[in-house]
Amino acid sequence: MVWTKMACAASVSVALIGSLIWTAPLEAQVDPDPAAKNVLTLEISGVREPSGKMACALFWQNKGFPRKHRRALRRTWVEVDGETVTCVFKRTGLGDYAASVFIDINGNGKLDTNAIGSPKEPWGVSQDARSKRFGPPLYKDAKFTYQGGAVTIPITLVYDD
Repeated sequence: MVWTKMACAASVSVALIGSLIWTAPLEAQVDPDPAAKNVLTLEISGVREPSGKMACALFWQNKGFPRKHRRALRRTWVEVDGETVTCVFKRTGLGDYAASVFIDINGNGKLDTNAIGSPKEPWGVSQDARSKRFGPPLYKDAKFTYQGGAVTIPITLVYDD
């Protein structure tokens, strides 16, 4: 009989402590989602003809950069309706990235190139990196470090006329 009373007292104590923990004021609690404040914005300038859709992609490695957006870590499409376009990536993880954008003028969902591989549609990458020889810019030249918070990365479009 003594054992049962002790077990009951222990259960009541645990229940009381548990209820105190669950009813702590919200001000005392730690932010449950710190990533909600991580907003990475690409601000693309140099749009000559505001029409079509812009593809925006974040790459975390060289593989696929800058042309193969399907291999990007994150990607989005936005309407082109002015001289400047913004692409927003919410809840972005911390680390190194390179961004790539292009305007899909003909609406086929990809960056069109000519016979030697030069883009036929406007494009750009972070750090406004350019290739040193033939071919696309390198990931290492376009890479930037994202450390959290609200950050805007400028990109200027290139027209290979």
